[in-house]
This record gives sequence, structure tokens and C-alpha cells, in this order.
Amino acid sequence: MDLGYLKIRIDIKTEYDEYKKKYNYKKKELKKEEVKKLFDDFKEFFKRDGSFKFKENEHSIAAEYKEHGIKLDMDVYKNVDSEDFNMTGTIDTFENEVIEFTVQGVCNKDHTLQPAFVNEDERMVHDTRYFKDFLDGDISYTFIYSLKGRDEEYNNMQELMLAL
Repeated sequence: MDLGYLKIRIDIKTEYDEYKKKYNYKKKELKKEEVKKLFDDFKEFFKRDGSFKFKENEHSIAAEYKEHGIKLDMDVYKNVDSEDFNMTGTIDTFENEVIEFTVQGVCNKDHTLQPAFVNEDERMVHDTRYFKDFLDGDISYTFIYSLKGRDEEYNNMQELMLAL
């Protein structure tokens, strides 16, 4: 075994692990911020009227008026911990209708695909480069909202609520 080659492979793996950990942390923070914004926008949508009261917990918020409510429900932990930048949730109406929505992360750059025959070390080098670009701000994500079964896309939760 060539010790120089072994050291290079270990360096690649160490750098990959370090940047992947930082990438995952920043990705989770970005998704947490979007979830907070989503809940705030939902609440703000009803707050403008002044007649709604709110009940909140970690995973849901309900806007109630005269004992009837509209509830936004989302498994925050599952969505934040998922591998991709997509999140899902539901809106339960006072008519007991459940409307599913998705929040999709859209990257400002295309992630280059690797050839099928690439080895593990080359894959880690490629992924590390992506992680670095993301951490440096060269790659960013914006979020678009959509309702299941509809083609329209919305920039935030308030626009989605208006579409309902």
C-alpha cells in the first residue's frame, strides 16, 4: 500500500466529513428560518383582520374565530431533518377539508452530475466542492410554495393563503 495515496484518501474523507457537517447544519438552519417565516406569514394573514385568536405549539398554529378554526400543521423536525430542501404540511379548514402544500427549495445553480463510473474519492471531492460553495454563499436556495394538485407557485405563505 502506498502511504502517500493513503494519506490523500484520508485527507479527502476528513475534509468531506468536516464540510458535510457544516453544510448540514447550515441547511437545517435555513429550513428552520423558512418554517418560522411560514408560521409568521400564516399568523400575519389572519392577524390583519383582528378578529382571530391563535393557538400555537411546535408543529401547528390555529387561527380561530367563533370556535371555528383554520390550522396549519407541519412536522417541523421531519421537514428540517430531511435530506433535501423540500418541506410539506397541511392546512385544515373549518369545513374539515385537508389541503396539502409543499415548500420547495430552488437552487440558484445547477448541481453538476457526476459520471456513473466515478469512484468514492472523486464523489467526495465533488460533493465537498458543492458544500464549500454553499457555505461561502455562492450557492443559495429560495423557497417556493405550492398546493398539491395545482400548478401555481407562490412566493410565500400569505400568497398561498390568498389562493385558497
